[in-house]
Amino acid sequence: MFLKLLLLSIVLIAIAFLGLGIQIFFSKKKKFPETKVGHNKDMREKKIYCYKTQQKMIDKGINYGGNCSC
Repeated sequence: MFLKLLLLSIVLIAIAFLGLGIQIFFSKKKKFPETKVGHNKDMREKKIYCYKTQQKMIDKGINYGGNCSC
């Protein structure tokens, strides 16, 4: 019983990884999306910055557009 569950889990995880690989392979960008907040273009356009950048802006008194409850 345990062996069947283990094999089923491994097969499902393998299918998920294959799906992600195929998506990246056939996408036009051919690049995995950037996950770091500071390097992500879409996040910067929405004025979402990394914690360190936001803290520096707060320290300098710059309104970065975020909802700060400090």
